[in-house]
Amino acid sequence: MKWKSRPAEERRKHIGSFVAVTPTMKRAIDVLRRCYRAYHDEPQASCVFVVGQTGVGKTTAANDFLEEVREEYLGTLMDGHNLKLADVEEYDRSMSVTFENPGQGFVRPLVKIQVPKKTTYKRLFADTLAAIGIKVPVSATLGDMMSIARQQIKEQGIRMIIFDDCQHIAESNLNRDPYEAADVFKALMKEARVQIACVGLPHATDFLLENAQLETLKSEELHMMPFSLDLDDQSEYCSFLKAFSDDLPFDRKPLLEKPAMALRLHLASDGYVAAIAKYVSLAAKEAIDRNQDTITMDLLQEVYRRKHNVPENENPFRKAEIDPEGFRKIKADRRRERVAEARKGRATRRAKERELSLRKKGAAKR
Repeated sequence: MKWKSRPAEERRKHIGSFVAVTPTMKRAIDVLRRCYRAYHDEPQASCVFVVGQTGVGKTTAANDFLEEVREEYLGTLMDGHNLKLADVEEYDRSMSVTFENPGQGFVRPLVKIQVPKKTTYKRLFADTLAAIGIKVPVSATLGDMMSIARQQIKEQGIRMIIFDDCQHIAESNLNRDPYEAADVFKALMKEARVQIACVGLPHATDFLLENAQLETLKSEELHMMPFSLDLDDQSEYCSFLKAFSDDLPFDRKPLLEKPAMALRLHLASDGYVAAIAKYVSLAAKEAIDRNQDTITMDLLQEVYRRKHNVPENENPFRKAEIDPEGFRKIKADRRRERVAEARKGRATRRAKERELSLRKKGAAKR
C-alpha cells in the first residue's frame, strides 16, 4: 500500500517511531554489551563510561541495548517456569528489563537509573534500591543499604546497572560529594559484583579524578561525537540521512542525503542526531498536514524559522548559496547575544528580588 493512501495519523505516528542506530551508537551499544557480558568474569565487577554532548544518541543507545537484553530473555525458563514480561505500564521499558518469575519474584538483568542533581552517596544508593523495587526506611544506615542491595541484586539476577546523567555527580558544589557518590559504583562493583555503565555529558568522567580506585575498575571509555560535515555519499553522516529519508512515510523520498540538503541540515543541527531528527520530523508532519508528496527546502526553512525565531539571513534553508563558515559565525554571534541578554535579565530580576526583600525586612522592623 502506498503511503499516500494511508491515514495521516498513521503516517505521523510512523515518523515518531523511527530510530536510526548510527555507527557511533553501535559503538556505544558494543561498549555496553561488552560490559554486560563481563558479568562475574572477575572477582570484582568493572565499569564503562559512554559520554558526549546532549543529542549525540547516548540515551538512544542505552535504550536500544535494553531492548536487546529484553529480547534475549524472552522465553527463558527459570525454576521450572517461563519468565513473563512484566507489565509495561508499571515497569518503564526504558528504565529496566523486568520479568516475573512465577512464584519467585522479579528478574531484572538490566536496570537504568537517572542520577539526580546534587546527589550524595546515601541518596544515590537509595535511588538505586528504589529502582529495583526496594523502599529504604529513613533510618537505614549505609551498611543496611549495602546489605539489602547485595541480597536483592543476587535474588533479582541483576547483571548490570546503567547510571544516566552521571555528570550530576561531578557538578556537586560540595567537594566531598563527587568522591562519595562515585563510591556507590565502587561498592556495587566490589561487594555486589554488578557491572556498572556511566552515561552522561563529557564532564561526567571528572569524578574519576577524585576517585582513583574507581578509575582502576574502569574497562572502557567512549566519547560520542556529533556527525562531522562530510558530504560524500558513503560517509556516516550521509548514510544516516539516506536511511532516515528512506524510512519517511512518503512515496517520493526527500533525498536528505543530497549535498544541498545535507549541508543545510548539518549547519542547522551542528551534526547532532537529535536536532536533525527534530527538523526533519517537524517538516514531515507539516508536509502530511498540507497533503504534499514529500519534504521540501521551503518546509524546512519554515520549521527552522518557527523553532528559532530568526530573520531570513540566519536561516540556512532560506539561502540559495551558503557559506558554511560565515553561517556558523552568524549562528555563534546570535547565541552569544542571547546568552548575554539572558544573563542580564537574570541579574535584573535578582536585583529586584533583593530590593523587595530588603524593603520587606525594613517594613517588618518598623
